[in-house]
Amino acid sequence: MAKQKVKTLNKKLLNDILAEFHLQTTNYEHFTLALTHSTYANEHNTTSNERIEYLGDAILGLLTAEYIYHTFPDMPEGKMTKLRATYVCEDANFSYSKELQLDKLILLGVGEETQGGRNKKAIVADLFECFLGAVYLTLGIGAVKKILRKVVFPHIKNTNNEQFIDYKTKLQEYIQTDQDNKLKYIVVKEEGKPNEKVFTMHVLLNDIVLGEGVGLSKKSASQRAAQNALEKLAMN
Repeated sequence: MAKQKVKTLNKKLLNDILAEFHLQTTNYEHFTLALTHSTYANEHNTTSNERIEYLGDAILGLLTAEYIYHTFPDMPEGKMTKLRATYVCEDANFSYSKELQLDKLILLGVGEETQGGRNKKAIVADLFECFLGAVYLTLGIGAVKKILRKVVFPHIKNTNNEQFIDYKTKLQEYIQTDQDNKLKYIVVKEEGKPNEKVFTMHVLLNDIVLGEGVGLSKKSASQRAAQNALEKLAMN
């Protein structure tokens, strides 16, 4: 069997990403670790990013909690916990990683690369915490705060708590659809001018309407329909 080609960290792209936050480094040890997926580590007998993800997760949770605490002085503990959970979750971390282009930096095993691992939500989402762990170990807590101030905190301040929630996926998981249990989204109404359309959509399970949603695009309307269905199912 031919020996697998050893990939290396794209230092130029990494430096370009860091430069966006006025950060720089010539020490790539922790960044290489942070961007090494377990499949690559197994193929090349090296260490994966699983431990550094643990560190990054703790740092992200702490600094986000601190930001919420100071930004919303009258917010009760329960709401603070819910708000943090919205912005420290797989959907949110996936969005942050994509924004930073971390998916372009990850080192994957050949099989995982072939199977589209570079676009898998779980893999890409984990990268954000791994990256923060590397930034912390290499450049310190102040550098991590610089990144969060631009990438995470503006979303929290806008308090748009639903922007990272994928209700369609959550509904699918809730229903546990199989071949005999199919979810279907259909447009039931279109209103407005061609460039200002408002869509009303239903989500159906085996032709039974579970929820309805309205939005300026079919995508947002379907998300609202899934959210409506989840809310109804939770009340039953």
